[in-house]
Amino acid sequence: MRWGSRHLGALCLTFAVVAVGVPPTTSVNTARADNAPWTLPTVPPSCSTAQANSGDVAGCVIVGQSGAPEDRGWPNPPFPETTGGAFPPAGWRWNGASYNGSAALNGWESLFVGNRSQIGTVRPGQFNSFPDALPLYEGFLAEIQAMGYRIYNGTGAYSFRCTATTRKDCRNLTRSSLSRHAYGLASDINTTQNPLRTYFGINGASACLTPMQTDMPQWVVQVAEKWGLYWGGYGWSGGCSSPAQEKPSANRDPMHFEFNGSVAQARAILCHNLGFAPNFEVVDANGIIARRCFGPVVPTAGNRMVIHTNAPAGATAALVNLTGTSASGNGYFAAESCGPIPDGIRPSSNGNIRAGRDIAATAVVPLDTQGRFCLYQSVEMHSIVDVQGFFAPASSAPTGTLYTPVTPVRTLDTRQREFCSVDGTCRAVGPIPAGSEIRNVSTAPVNAAATVANLTIVQPTTPGYLTADDCTALVPGDPPHSNINFAPGDIVANLTLSPSAITVDGSEFCTYSQVSMNELIDVQGYFAPWAEGGLGYNSLVPTRLVDTRQCWTDAVTLVERCAQLNAGGEIIHMKAPVGAEAVLINLTTDGATFNGAYVSAGPCSVITAGIPEFSNVNAVIGTAVANAAIVPVDGDGTFCAYISHPTHLIVDLMGTFSTAGELRFLAVTPQRVHDSRSPG
Repeated sequence: MRWGSRHLGALCLTFAVVAVGVPPTTSVNTARADNAPWTLPTVPPSCSTAQANSGDVAGCVIVGQSGAPEDRGWPNPPFPETTGGAFPPAGWRWNGASYNGSAALNGWESLFVGNRSQIGTVRPGQFNSFPDALPLYEGFLAEIQAMGYRIYNGTGAYSFRCTATTRKDCRNLTRSSLSRHAYGLASDINTTQNPLRTYFGINGASACLTPMQTDMPQWVVQVAEKWGLYWGGYGWSGGCSSPAQEKPSANRDPMHFEFNGSVAQARAILCHNLGFAPNFEVVDANGIIARRCFGPVVPTAGNRMVIHTNAPAGATAALVNLTGTSASGNGYFAAESCGPIPDGIRPSSNGNIRAGRDIAATAVVPLDTQGRFCLYQSVEMHSIVDVQGFFAPASSAPTGTLYTPVTPVRTLDTRQREFCSVDGTCRAVGPIPAGSEIRNVSTAPVNAAATVANLTIVQPTTPGYLTADDCTALVPGDPPHSNINFAPGDIVANLTLSPSAITVDGSEFCTYSQVSMNELIDVQGYFAPWAEGGLGYNSLVPTRLVDTRQCWTDAVTLVERCAQLNAGGEIIHMKAPVGAEAVLINLTTDGATFNGAYVSAGPCSVITAGIPEFSNVNAVIGTAVANAAIVPVDGDGTFCAYISHPTHLIVDLMGTFSTAGELRFLAVTPQRVHDSRSPG
């Protein structure tokens, strides 16, 4: 991921627009000058299905559609039903206003999210709704307050209860009586100034001519309708369509705003009002793909983004750099199929994300016949994908390359070795000056086209990123792709594949960053033309080999341990699949007790010979940290991981390299194919 200055400026501007609540408006502003309460309203025409689906709903209303919200794509709620026993039933607790916080609602309430930022007088976390509905209310609340309407009280959306015109505690009722508040699809604003009330005709006149009590001018209601929200001031079946309607009594609920559309319509309204095209594809648990936009809205937890890699014909896997940013909390992301996958925790992952951090991870991901994969995120975050190459059968990649693993060797360590820039300037020791392009050279056993290395950044001075590439292609400034992201003082690593060139000194690639830091490079192998020999790749369904948080058995000692923290200096032995000469694995540390802890993976013959001079993962206290590695396998089929300080270790097997491997590698100029921060 990159954070160039031009890019940052544009991003901040986008967020500033939303923060002050002034998204694009239509004719609403023309009515703003009249702040008189709208006491005798006329209901606009109902939105057609086509209008609602387009998202352009200003000037019409989305009225109550047939069926419950779950019939329009929203989740299906529980209900406090009884069969003649005590009421409320076990697990339900009535607090006098709602069932919020009841044990029976734990799963239901986990589906809601709250506003992360202050919206005028609405505090962070005060407004809770479904992830797809919350942005509509945030847009509405921000816009009316920016235009001068003051919110004194109310604005909470979620309240699990039945409607106010029945029994709020739902006793002897059915789920059809649930209020839209129980779904987080309604909000009451300024309840004192806008009471729910039944009005009657005066002196024999129609009740529709009786002014209702409200402090809302017409333009506030029109803003609500632009965001797809229906105003309770019109009333429902007991309300009035206009002052001309003849009725002896009329129900008015001017505090109330609710959304009656579908999930897809909510997304379309958001896209239209923010002025962004629905340029992203997401897939649900059933494998159904829908288009949507995100703009400044951070994609929510559980999203599965469809990633189009622009793969060449025949490619079955891609080597990608995945980056997560703007996360709301700690979590993970996983590259997976776009087919049906049940919602919930994934059995393996590719990267672990932390709140407020930019985290990158390299992965080899299987592709479908259209060159796609899906990226699942367990927390709210933005995602970025840079493609670095593809794997394809020999029939589709006759010019493809094969992999040659080497015993990991440290070729650069600016903390204690000389390093040189491309202009020939050398320094005895680091840190590397900001804005420097540094050469990395290692003796390749074959004619390398690309080098695989573990790249570690040590104590950068400011936040930033680093890019690795062929020295002639890497132009200082603002590269269009990146390999690793970091924060000040970090020690962070990521597996890197860099296009390389053969020089008189050996296989060479360069790295560039705008930030001063120390840098370590541990070369793990090379891709070279197939005619020179090497190993092909086979993708596997990710398999968890070791998880020391659970029960596991060492592959050599056969000792079983359960939920014990690994000691410093411990070595874990693992078995590779039969025939594998190298394995692609994902290493994750968790529960570390020391921020300088690291894990080194390699052939057991190397790991057991002494403390390794290379590393793959650098642990962080209080969070999980992951990194991929390509590890050579000993002749007996084993490979090992060395743990420098106490930490748990999780190892997921992603694929194998062998002489019988079917896939060759096609390196490409790194290309950014996905960035959810981009509006169009």
